[in-house]
Amino acid sequence: MSESTQVIVEEIRLQNFRAFENTLLHLSDLTFLVGRNGAGKTSLLDAMDFLREAVSDSLENALDRRGGLQKVQSMKPGRKANVRMGIAVIFSVRFPGRQIKVAYGFEVKNSVKTGALNIHECFITYPSSESIFDRKDGLINGEKTKGVSSPTNNLILPLIARSDSLWEMVLNSIRNLRAYEFSPADIAGTMEIGERSTLNRDGSNAGDVLKAIEGTTDYTWVIKRLGMITEGISKVHAEALLGRRILYFFRKQEDGELKFDASQVSQGTLRGLGVLLALKQKPTPSVVLIDEIENSLHPSALSVLLDAALSSSKDTRVVLTSHSPEVLSHSSVTGDRVRMIEWSRGISKIFHLSSETQKSVNEIDSVGWMLRSNSLWTGPNPETFKGGLFSMKREIEG
Repeated sequence: MSESTQVIVEEIRLQNFRAFENTLLHLSDLTFLVGRNGAGKTSLLDAMDFLREAVSDSLENALDRRGGLQKVQSMKPGRKANVRMGIAVIFSVRFPGRQIKVAYGFEVKNSVKTGALNIHECFITYPSSESIFDRKDGLINGEKTKGVSSPTNNLILPLIARSDSLWEMVLNSIRNLRAYEFSPADIAGTMEIGERSTLNRDGSNAGDVLKAIEGTTDYTWVIKRLGMITEGISKVHAEALLGRRILYFFRKQEDGELKFDASQVSQGTLRGLGVLLALKQKPTPSVVLIDEIENSLHPSALSVLLDAALSSSKDTRVVLTSHSPEVLSHSSVTGDRVRMIEWSRGISKIFHLSSETQKSVNEIDSVGWMLRSNSLWTGPNPETFKGGLFSMKREIEG
């Protein structure tokens, strides 16, 4: 992808995925997801991981890791057991002098006759139609997919992407979706040395990711902000010992500099390092979703990480889940950046704040204050897609 071409994730759509029956998450540059425990935030993280795994490994393996299709399909009481589960992403692709919309995704259910996966996979563009394909029931329609065989229990995009630059850009963007639930214990662990420069969901390969950016401006960026979170930290180094990475933290004292291994530093420091590495890892993620950014962190440290997330949102979509009034009182938390997740009668739904609430947030009160006072009101209708999972109707009309 050239420097002048951008692929931006606009929406993530879920159809009968766990408790999400018909839901879209519209992304801002920086998006805050707010909801009670059990509302569906963890399912959103898993949906991103599932989609990435489906195009990076295989759809069948991604399902098997989760116990099979029945474990992933929506389980609303009274619903048929074998409904079509689907995920789609809406992209805005900006070329020099023009912009197009792309919808890519798939629906899947078990075939009643054979037990194999019945896959409907689509790639739709607007207004251009040069790279469209539609794969359903083993048949593939599309000008550039003539003669291509439909793979069993797998997606076709990863197999054909190199034959079309737009397909390849979208595939790479999906492969760079990143979701995180950081574990300080795993970050502090001594993991076997690997070649990956992308951060694991729990942060366990932080040493490899840190090693990959050492000596760069991104490393300097990370260490500067980590020193603001934990006073005195001047550098972090990933050393090799018996085939494993060990993180060492260096902290300035009045009489010199002390060296600590990761087991000797606080959970907040480790989580802070994980968040900063997630934002600066290479390749640059298309979306970074971080669950409960406030865990183990002092309010002043939270401010550092939120400022870092805001500055990074110029290059990547950043999504933060939180139910912390301290996080939601930060100046970056504007009304248009907040999404509310609510669960009711077996279904999870996503809402924007009501227009009146957004106006109050932007002019009078913080989202955090309104959360404390139970006055964070949503709009009347949840965010849903119309006309089918792959429909471009919303984008065309808008």
